[in-house]
Amino acid sequence: MFNLLPFVLLSFGAGAALAQDSDTVTASSIDWNGFNKTVGGHLRVATPFAKPCFSSGASNAAQCSQIASNNENHLFRTDFPGAYSITQWETCQTTGDGCLLDWHNTTNQKAFTAPEQCGQGSVPNYYVEVHGASDVTATLSFVKKNNVPFVIKNTGHDYLGRSSAPGSLALWTTYNAKYQPQNCASVKPQSAITIGAGVQFQTAYEFAKENGVVFLGGADPSVGASGGWVMGGGHSGLSPSYGLGVDRVLEFKIITPDGQLRVANKCNNADLFWALRGGGGGTFGIVLESTFVASPNVPVQVVLGMYGNTKANSTKLIKQLAKSAVQMGKDGWGGYITPSLASAVWLNPVLNEAQAKASAAGVVSAFAAVNGTTQFFVMPTYTDFFNTFIAPNTDAVGRPQALVTRLIPDKSFTDQTLIDSVTDGLVNSDFGQILVVAPYAYKDFDPSATSINPEFRNAVWHALVSYFWNYDATPASITQTYQKLEAQWATVRQRTPNAAVYYNEADVYEPDWQTRFWGNNYARLLQIKNKYDPTHLLDCWRCVGWKGQSNSKYKCYAKVPGTSTSRRDEL
Repeated sequence: MFNLLPFVLLSFGAGAALAQDSDTVTASSIDWNGFNKTVGGHLRVATPFAKPCFSSGASNAAQCSQIASNNENHLFRTDFPGAYSITQWETCQTTGDGCLLDWHNTTNQKAFTAPEQCGQGSVPNYYVEVHGASDVTATLSFVKKNNVPFVIKNTGHDYLGRSSAPGSLALWTTYNAKYQPQNCASVKPQSAITIGAGVQFQTAYEFAKENGVVFLGGADPSVGASGGWVMGGGHSGLSPSYGLGVDRVLEFKIITPDGQLRVANKCNNADLFWALRGGGGGTFGIVLESTFVASPNVPVQVVLGMYGNTKANSTKLIKQLAKSAVQMGKDGWGGYITPSLASAVWLNPVLNEAQAKASAAGVVSAFAAVNGTTQFFVMPTYTDFFNTFIAPNTDAVGRPQALVTRLIPDKSFTDQTLIDSVTDGLVNSDFGQILVVAPYAYKDFDPSATSINPEFRNAVWHALVSYFWNYDATPASITQTYQKLEAQWATVRQRTPNAAVYYNEADVYEPDWQTRFWGNNYARLLQIKNKYDPTHLLDCWRCVGWKGQSNSKYKCYAKVPGTSTSRRDEL
């Protein structure tokens, strides 16, 4: 049993007083003391992650040193209520207010001494440290009564600022050798893992290994397995063979905006279960735990490729790999191609060693064409694969980052103009990556059972391009960075007009976002949203039923000319 501590995060309007250094929050118009008693004394003040470094705040040299040393440590940041993995969501991008270190050199005192000030930015002023369902129910009641805007935050790994609030949402993890969904006798009993809201992948993977099973999860060890990852679709290096997280989830325990604790599975609240399987986190309720299929452990075949790190090599390699991408997808290979590291790794849980070597012949040829090398390995478990090849090379955190992505359909790999455009973005941006994580070879699914965009299943590559900026970037330069991404991806969008975009890893200003995220499922998702949350108490950026950027909650998002930021839920 893992007894971790979750948070539901509150962001208060102008009427609320900010008590920066007190655990007791008060305001003249709201009975904060009474609310604090209602939630068992769990009301807290939230402060920016780097505040101990700033002379304008309560500076603390020892704490600052620890924070500076761990600014890019995924797991370390999740323990701090004021920390995001993608740090523009700790700031106000329209005003420059924030509290960031220089991620190039975290000991650079220019970033945190006068005239630099530590501002609250987009970090909520307060949070409720949740110890159980009653804290969530009390918080929802309080929010509705006092018209207080709020957000839900899991582990803080969010590219679109939907969890613009500090902290870590975590309950506990248990392993059920046999699992029967509640009141659902028609479902065949099967091995499963039940995971609390904030339990992170690294913990889940180790737990699965200890129990001889496979847990399908993502590439970042600090992401919460029961949070937005699964509700947004949930891709993995195992997905080409085993499906997405939404294909493997059996049940959710969720508190809906009316304060009711509900069980959602195929037999209970089936419409809500469908919506949670791809409709996005922070939209239909607060998930306390989820239960996933636990497959028997199998060895994993691995191909590792490396080459000389030049743009010319990366360009040639990506174009060569595109030639065998569809066949690799059909054979169940997942993986990660990372030009900035001049390397790529693939995994396969369904082929044996001889089959793997034959299947990956195209990869071997592609690396040979750039004088690179390839090696084959057999790892005893997925956890061993993850700890050896993925965890040491996870994406950078602790810095602002804007990205744009596309799920490249199988039929597009014969379009050389498209492949050239994708390649150009990958090698000429600050960071580019191809995630081979679409469920292309997975066929054991009901097309109507999940709410993801159906086009997700026709994709082979998930291409990602991104740019970074530093603590001292101006609002104008931040806007220009977003505009550069839009221009760079224009051809890719034009050449893949019907392609899906992964909800959890998307451009903040993705055009026609309802269609790209959900396809023809959006209308039904909106109906379910209106059923369980008729007042749209839960609202987040480009989520189902989004209120639009004109809502004051989104005033710190950059205003990017030429992008659509209005709501469109009149379906």
